[in-house]
Formats: sequence, C-alpha cells, structure tokens
Amino acid sequence: MTSRIVMLWLATLSAVTAASTAAAGDDEIGDRILKALPTHPYAAPPGRGRNVLIFTRTLGYRHDSIPVGIRAIASMGRYTGAYESVESEDPAMFEREALAAFDAVVLLNTTGEFMEPGGPSRGADTPKAQTVASEAAARRKENLLEFVHSGKGLVGIHAAADSCYHWPAYGEMLGGWFDGHPWNANDEVTLRIDEPRHALCGMFHSPTMKITDEIYQFRAPYSRDRQRVIVRLDTALTPMDKPGVKRTDGDFAVSWLRREGKGRVFYCALGHREDIYWNPVVLRHYLAGIQYAIGDYAADDRPVPMPVGETTGSDGWRELFNGRDLTGWKGLVGDPIRRAAMSSVELEMAQAQADELMRKHWSAKDGVLYFDGAKTGSHLCTVEEFGDFELELEWKIQAGGDSGIYLRGCPQVQIWDAKLHPEGSGGLYNNQRGGKDPAERADRALGEWNRFHITMRGDRVTVRLNGQLVVNDVVLENFWKRDEPIPPRGQLELQSHESPLWFRNIRVRSAPIGVLPPATQPTTSPAR
Repeated sequence: MTSRIVMLWLATLSAVTAASTAAAGDDEIGDRILKALPTHPYAAPPGRGRNVLIFTRTLGYRHDSIPVGIRAIASMGRYTGAYESVESEDPAMFEREALAAFDAVVLLNTTGEFMEPGGPSRGADTPKAQTVASEAAARRKENLLEFVHSGKGLVGIHAAADSCYHWPAYGEMLGGWFDGHPWNANDEVTLRIDEPRHALCGMFHSPTMKITDEIYQFRAPYSRDRQRVIVRLDTALTPMDKPGVKRTDGDFAVSWLRREGKGRVFYCALGHREDIYWNPVVLRHYLAGIQYAIGDYAADDRPVPMPVGETTGSDGWRELFNGRDLTGWKGLVGDPIRRAAMSSVELEMAQAQADELMRKHWSAKDGVLYFDGAKTGSHLCTVEEFGDFELELEWKIQAGGDSGIYLRGCPQVQIWDAKLHPEGSGGLYNNQRGGKDPAERADRALGEWNRFHITMRGDRVTVRLNGQLVVNDVVLENFWKRDEPIPPRGQLELQSHESPLWFRNIRVRSAPIGVLPPATQPTTSPAR
C-alpha cells in the first residue's frame, strides 16, 4: 500500500477523534458517554502520542451498538489523553505501511471473515480481480500477525471472537472463538473478578459485579494454558439452565490477556448492548486493556489455572467466607435509602472508599474473619444479595464487645457482652413489637465461640443460638422505612461496633419456600 493511504488516514486522525468527542455531547447517548468516561488514563502514557485503529468491518451479524462503541472508545482516548484513534472498515488499513502508524488495533464487534474481499459486488469481480483481492487478504493477515508479534497490541471486543473462523492463526492470537451465547442481551448475570488486585482489575471494587449483556461461551483454541483469564461468569450467581450451555467445566471467561510474541492481546466479551458503552466500570476496563495492549504498563499475563470455586454441597449449603481472604465481601455504603438515591457513578466512588476502609480494618487469617475494633471501621457486607435463606456462622467477642447481623440490610440479630446485657444475644434489637429480646440467654463465656443458625422467610426470622431457640418466627421490622415491609432481597452485614470481633464458618443456603403469614410493620428507634 502506498504512503498516500497512510497520509490520508493520519491527516484525518485528529479530526475523527475530535469530532467523536464533540458529537458525544450532541444527544442523550453522547451525554451518557461523556458522564461515564474516565477522567484520566489508566496508566500515564509515554511522551510520544499513542495511535489506535478502531476497526469495525462486519461480514456477518452487525451489532447496532457499533456507532456508540466507536464514539465511546474514540472519545475515551482523546478525553483521557491516553491515545488518538482512527475508525475504519477498510481492510487496506492492514497494509504494512498503514499499520505502522498505530500502536494497537481495536477490533470492535467485527464479524465474519473481515479480512476477505466479500461484499455484494464480489460476484461481479473478474477472476483476476478475485485473485488480486484474495492475495491482498492473505498479505494483510500476515501483516496483522507480524504487527502483534513484533511488539504492538491487539484488543478484541465482544464479537471480535465471532470472526475469521477460516484463519486458524487469528483464533490462536485472539485466544478463542465464539461458541454461542446462552445468556442473551436482556439477561442479568453476575461476573466474578478472579483477580481483584490484578493491574487490569482496579476498576472493580467488589469481587462480583451484576451486569446485563449478551454473554458468550468459547471453544478451542480457548485454553487457560494459553492466556490469563481475569473476569469470568459467576456460575453460582447466574442462571445456568439456559438452552445452549455446552461447557461442563464452569469456565465461562469474560476478559483475558495474553502474550503473542513480543506483543500483547486483551479481549473482553462485553459489548453487545449500547449501554455497555456508557457503563463507567466497563469503559475503565476497556481503557486498562487498551493501554496494556499499547504497552503503557506491564501487567501479569502469565496463564493461570481456573480458581477452585466454593462449591455447593448436596445439602445446599455453600461457604460465604473462603477462609483465606475477603473475596465476596465489600464495605458498607450508607444505608439502603442513601444507596438508592445515588447515581451509578456516585455509588461506584462511594463503594471504592468503603472498600478501602474495609480493607484497613477487616482481615482474614487461618479461617477467621477479624475486625480490629476501630471506631472508624466499616460493616462487612456480602456482595451477593439474598431472599429467603438459612445462615450459619460462628462468632466471638471480648469484654464490652458489641456487634450484630443485618438481614437483607436491615438491623439486626444482636451480638453483645451478656455480662453487660443479661438478656443475652440473638434478639432482634431494633424491633418495637416482639422479638427485641431473646426468649432465653444462651451465650457462652466471653472469648468462646458462639454459633448462630438464622432462618429468614419473607420478613419472618427464627434464631437459634448455640442450639437454643431464642427467636421463633418473628417479623423483622424495617428499621429504615417502618411503614414498609422488609425488602425481598438484600445483602447480609457483619456489624462493626468499636470492639474487636471474630467470625468463622459462615455459610448459607436457600430456605425452603412455605406459606408465610402476612407481614405486619410498626415505627422508630435508633439502630445500634
């Protein structure tokens, strides 16, 4: 390809990204993108500018979200200063001279054999023209392989994995091929961040994240022996009875990175829906992946095996605390009313601050969760939300200790020093009509382990402390909104209350569904 093509595209480079950024404010979608854009690069770019090719050619299914994706990714580069970009659907951009102008190629929802001639006019081509076109396609494929192998970057988004099935080297380089999407565009799923401390996962403030998007499964050459998977589908928190589920190993990758020669490859399966491109967490994940592919910072891309997940036993119980770290837990952000009033961006920022506070004062060691007793500490909350459930856990306190278990975010099954509170632990402290005090005192001596078995069906709670029934099928009142019933789902919280605390053997299972008496709700006193 002559240098004339290179000059043509480089001349439009700044104009395209500037227009994308300006256009982002012209309508409602553009405003959403602008509000969600990261404000700074994920890693400081080097002195010279970085250039990225955003390629969107499709010879198969064409996603309606492509124009929105282009605007978001182009605007993100310009807005943060991380890179400039050119958008194209011209395969001539893969001629060696043209590729030389870029540090990475972003394949945004490409489909089919996008390097091949294809198109409606192909049948009218002469045999000679078809031969020339096929030779050009073969040359451009080799150019892209050489581009990455030599030290440049490749980024694949969503349907990039639904591309080039007749080009084996492409699947090897990207890391795998699409093998159906059992979870469709309107299905809510839960993602599991396998490595919360990984360089490309700093935007995820919890080990899991709920999202609505079309989720792929992958086939060979996908293998954890060849790439490092950092985000996957959480099969414990996502419906797995969908038609078309083929994998039996639970390995449904969402994001990965890998080395290809001297180059770097990042892939993220999110990106079917338009609103993915104004999700601030996803955009920052894209940015991290793009800057990794460009080479702005080093990230651990060595392959690792799939983590051994916490399994559900035949009796339905599963562990909420893995005994090693704070996976599955987060810090407390306000109360349910305050959280509901926050925008997604505000909630993300508040959660990041709460998680930082949590990590300062909560720790895990030798199978025990420990709170250091700091006055500024945070409740420890489950990332997961629960409906009807049975919960078992063990706890201990020291003299003057005070804590509790919030059920669906509502206070609380009480824990405290029975020498100071002779009625003992296990009552529903914030209730005003029954159940505030336990039926009997069942606490063990200070410093010894106590065991709760708590059942919640609807708004009714039963508590056993050390095997003794202390609360029997009592309505837990909604402290936050006394005139409303308990929310049908919500997080569990371990209350921190300015005293050292120890918890262990925390597990949960779904409570059997039964006929529940009608809820009755009474009106206000302070939560402990």
